[in-house]
Amino acid sequence: MSSPLDPGHPDHSVLKPIFESVVRRVGTLDVLRERLPEIISGAIEFVVDPVRTARTSVADLDNVEKTFIGLKIEHFFRDFIDLPKGARDLSIDGVDLDVKNTVGTTWMIPPETYRLEEPCLLIASAQPGDTCSLGLLVARDTYLSKPNRDQKRGVNKMGRQNVLWLVERASMPVNPWHGLDMMRFRQLRKEKPGARRAALFFTENIGRPVSRSVVESLLFDQEDPMKRLRGNGGARDLLAPAGIELLSGPYDKKRLIELQLPLIREDEFVAIRTPA
Repeated sequence: MSSPLDPGHPDHSVLKPIFESVVRRVGTLDVLRERLPEIISGAIEFVVDPVRTARTSVADLDNVEKTFIGLKIEHFFRDFIDLPKGARDLSIDGVDLDVKNTVGTTWMIPPETYRLEEPCLLIASAQPGDTCSLGLLVARDTYLSKPNRDQKRGVNKMGRQNVLWLVERASMPVNPWHGLDMMRFRQLRKEKPGARRAALFFTENIGRPVSRSVVESLLFDQEDPMKRLRGNGGARDLLAPAGIELLSGPYDKKRLIELQLPLIREDEFVAIRTPA
């Protein structure tokens, strides 16, 4: 079967201009493939709201909340490519598109889109293997399953074979909250002062790489959160007597190599027991 990128494909004349417009607005396909996972993970974290709800994944949400993920991704993506809403979810060069997200196995296309076999933008988030995808599809009758009670129709096997992918199975960022005891995290946010709070947190999470976003949430009420991790009265000084070093990705790479420990990302910190 030919691709929608091929001139002979029946959807080529509809989807190719949209494809090129999206890429042009972003810069390159590589930029889109790099940024899409960040956009989607940001939208998911916004809805999951780990700090306030103590939840850390999409699996913790109810079905109504899962629909909010699609809405938030739509908002974040529209802002990213700097395009207006239009009559549908997105207007690209005068073409109105529905934006459909799935956290499952298919997308549900509404009657107002498939009645006239209009194009739509498909996003797959929170997929098995922690990947995400972005594609374009013409909502043709042959590409869709039978209507459900809301008259929405899923994308069938033939439809999936005729998606024009801009991004396919891009790796999602590591969830910085996964595995954290969120109830304890919420308790620690009440500890005063900030340096003690940070020291307690890292004492209880030895060896775990911790992202800057987690630290900033932990120290949400501090004017300079990162200062609370340093020496001169910060968490490093409080941890040292207990034989604990607090290392950062940007500044302590040599120390991690010296100790033959895994390197951490530029935006991460890790507490380790100082070797005897």
